[in-house]
Amino acid sequence: MKPTVLFTLLVAIVVATGMGRYRDSLSDGDLVKYARPFHGSHDWASFPKDGAVVGTHKSTKVVATVRCSDLCPQYTRLVIHYDAKPGAECRAAGGREVQVPMPIAIAVRNETFCVPAALEKDRLYAAP
Repeated sequence: MKPTVLFTLLVAIVVATGMGRYRDSLSDGDLVKYARPFHGSHDWASFPKDGAVVGTHKSTKVVATVRCSDLCPQYTRLVIHYDAKPGAECRAAGGREVQVPMPIAIAVRNETFCVPAALEKDRLYAAP
C-alpha cells in the first residue's frame, strides 16, 4: 500500500473516532473542586503557574491566569477561565463573560474573561 493511501486512511480513522478532539477531563464538579481552595485564599505558593492548562471542560481548554503587580504576592490575582475570547467564541463554548479587576502597575483595570458557568455562580473563578 502506498504511504499516501495509508496516511489518508489513518486520518479518516482519527476523524471518524473523534481522536482529534479534546477529551473532557473536567466535569462541573471537578472545576468547583479545583477552584474552591483558591477562593479567598492567600496561599500564593499553591497557585498554578500563569498560563497553566487546568484541563478541558465541554471541549474547551480551561486555563489559569495569574497576575501580580507592584507588590507581590499581596496583590496577586488568579482567574480560572476558558481559553476563549469574550463574545461569540465565549458563548459558543457555553461560558459567561465576567469582568475581573486585575492588577496593573500600581492600579487595577477590569479585564473581561470567559469563565465556565459552574464557576460563575459562586464567583469561584477569581482568587483572592
